[in-house]
This record gives sequence, structure tokens and C-alpha cells, in this order.
Amino acid sequence: MSHADLDAQLAAAVPIVREAGQLALRYFRERDSLAIEHKGHQDLVSIADRSVEDLLRERLATAFPGDAVLGEEGGGSDGAARTWVLDPIDGTFNFLKGIPCWGVVAALVIDSELAIGLTYDPVHDEMFTARRGGGAQRNGTPIKVSGNQSVDTSCLALAYTFKQSREAYGAMIDAVLRLGFEHRRCGSTAIQLCWVADGRCDAFITQYCSSWDCLAGLILVEEAGGLATDFVADHGLLGKGGVAACTPGLAGEIGELAQLRLRQR
Repeated sequence: MSHADLDAQLAAAVPIVREAGQLALRYFRERDSLAIEHKGHQDLVSIADRSVEDLLRERLATAFPGDAVLGEEGGGSDGAARTWVLDPIDGTFNFLKGIPCWGVVAALVIDSELAIGLTYDPVHDEMFTARRGGGAQRNGTPIKVSGNQSVDTSCLALAYTFKQSREAYGAMIDAVLRLGFEHRRCGSTAIQLCWVADGRCDAFITQYCSSWDCLAGLILVEEAGGLATDFVADHGLLGKGGVAACTPGLAGEIGELAQLRLRQR
């Protein structure tokens, strides 16, 4: 598929993700009235997640008939030539607690390769977009990773879920502290990957996530000049596993901490 075709598809997807984000924002402002369900320990979901994903599915089906869809709430399958991978609200716990760190996420995978990524932060009206070979942008302005090469001045973003090993996470935190990284855990893998792409954080690591959490952010970091792991190659669209991304000058430390292989396009 040509760059012009991908540009046209990205341009068509932006208003869809923005509309979904505005719907999510309305729910966020009325969150005290939402019925909350538990999918697992500290794993929450509400009608907001399902309604936003339904909107995304409906709009994408109209704009891109024939494309498959895989969503956190509605499911889907692996193996299609073209698949949109969706997280209607990445950072649901933050969303339901009133913490303004969450986003609406969509990524297009073509023949097992990331082609397009969009992450929208409705609270701050920041739309992060990338297409393979076309760079990364925030609200239409090009962005790039920090270029930092020193742990002493770096900020490492982290994510944690109770689905992963507490012992392994504790061991990594100990290593982070011994190396001297300043670090943050803000509750949204997707948003924190945007921050790496935009140079606000210098690196990101999680030991456990799903494709819908990370794909859009990984292509953002790569297109912003950074290094990232290849989730699709490592785990497929339906697998679970670790993710890392960083500015190139920290590749050695981040690869060792995450125990993952970073690639550079």
C-alpha cells in the first residue's frame, strides 16, 4: 500500500477517533453515574468503554468496509490481512477515578506490520498520529523523542497490572532505582508511549500488556525517531507480553531493564 493511500486512511480515521474521544469525555464528566463492573482484580469496565468501542466499530466499518476489527471489549480474531486494533479507553481505572490520564486508541495492522497509530487524549485535546514512514505528529505538528543519553537526567515511564508477576515487577523497580532513573507510573500505557514519542518521558517499560494497549504508541515512538519492541512479531495480536520503547541514547539500559529486544526502523 502506498504512502498516499495510508495518508488518506489516517486522515479518514482521525475524525472517527476524535468523535469517540468526545463521547468518552462526556462519560468522564458524568462518571459518578456510571455502573462499574469488575473484570478482575483492579480491572474495571463500564458502559463508557463499550459505548465508545461500539462507536469506533460502526464508524470504521463505514469508512473501511472489509477491514477486521479487534477491540478490548468486543474481541475479534487474528489473521486478517487488515485489522484495526482498538482500546476505547486506555486507562479505565484513571477514567473512573477522575484522573485525567487516559486515551482512545486505534492502530491499523496490515499483513502483520503496524501501519497507522492514533491515540487521542480528549481531556487535553491532544491527537497523536503516526503512519509508517510518515513521522509522528501531535495535533498536526511533528514530534520527536527527547534525544537524551543520560540516565541521570531521564524519566522512565512504567506500567503495572495485577495480571503480571509481582516479584518480577519488584525486581525491575529495584534495578530502576539502582540505575538512578527518575520514574513515573501514570496508569495508561497508550498515553505514556505518546509522552515518549513527544519527548516528555525518555523511555517506557511494561512487563505485561495487550496489543490494544500498545500498538498505536509503539509506531508513534518509532516514527518519532525512537526504538521500540515489535509486539506483533513477538506476541501476535491476541497475545500478552512485555513492551519497551525509548530514545536511542538509552537503548542499552532500557533493553537490559526490560529484557527485551528493541528495534530501529
